[in-house]
Amino acid sequence: MAGAEQLNSFLVDMFGRINKIEERTMAEGLGSAVSITEIHIIEKIGAQGPVRMSEIAKSIGVTLATLTVACDKLVAKGLVRRVRSLEDRRVVNITLTAKGRAAYEYHKAFHERMIASVLDSLSPEQTAVLAQSLEKLQDFFRQEEAAMEGEEHG
Repeated sequence: MAGAEQLNSFLVDMFGRINKIEERTMAEGLGSAVSITEIHIIEKIGAQGPVRMSEIAKSIGVTLATLTVACDKLVAKGLVRRVRSLEDRRVVNITLTAKGRAAYEYHKAFHERMIASVLDSLSPEQTAVLAQSLEKLQDFFRQEEAAMEGEEHG
């Protein structure tokens, strides 16, 4: 059981540290503070391009109202802009500004450094075991999310 307790302690500590370090790193790179939710919004927009606000809200697991507040802050910081769809004026897409694109690239580079710091010291076999283990953890999270969504809609 000590192994399970150690793994749990490690995961809780790691998730907390990643969030705190991401926020601090992004703030240093941008010259202004950003929340972890704002970082994830920037990440989703950067990966997908102009995207509906409702899609971003769903993909990061927040309400549209929460996303609207976060986007207001990101607009004020000059990181994103809202653009009405030309096809359907009811649809609002969000896109990164040049400053937002730079923030996205900065954040992406942080993740690349983080992953490289782990993989550089592992053999291909160890990398495969780590990837399989993390896939199992990801499957657990997906199942938990699906169960939560089922409770919300059921």
